[in-house]
Amino acid sequence: MSDRRSWLDETCPSCHAAPGARCRSWRWGRRRAASRRPVTLPYLHIERGWHARMCPTCKAPAGEECVTPSGRTASRIHTARLCGGRHELIRRSDVWAELARRGASIAVVPFWGRAGRGGETNRIRLSRIDGDKLVDVELWTGRDELCFALEAPVWDRYGLFAGQPHISGEVLWLAEDHSVVITGTRGSQAFEETVR
Repeated sequence: MSDRRSWLDETCPSCHAAPGARCRSWRWGRRRAASRRPVTLPYLHIERGWHARMCPTCKAPAGEECVTPSGRTASRIHTARLCGGRHELIRRSDVWAELARRGASIAVVPFWGRAGRGGETNRIRLSRIDGDKLVDVELWTGRDELCFALEAPVWDRYGLFAGQPHISGEVLWLAEDHSVVITGTRGSQAFEETVR
């Protein structure tokens, strides 16, 4: 899934959300047939990560524009580049399978952020329940696809924390019931949200 935080540096080709803003969908208003209003989505469009992927069509490396067969910059992004790659953990089912492969039943991703400063994640902890105890399986800050997938709910939910007070919390991936929960404090208020 590549680092979704880097996806926020680009304009979304699907909904045209500005860099740093979360993706949105347009809905028709009830009062006037011609009125439309944006609705912020709880996730980023997969197309937004095109710049972090190699293009399967023209073989342009990650970070570079698509090119035509003559070597000039293409007029638009190749369609194949807008889809997730085989190595990317995009679907939740892929993340659950990878956690099971590593022997983890719980993953905890600590994070914090605020407007003007952006956000950060800390060391990710993979654990399993052994009897009535929680045993650490892995503790790492590596930058692999599982790490990016586990951090994704932070960037999907808060973007670059524009307009947010200080928020600190944890993303909990609970394999038992395949749920993802964000808990923490927003300003001085405690909160808990289930991610869909």
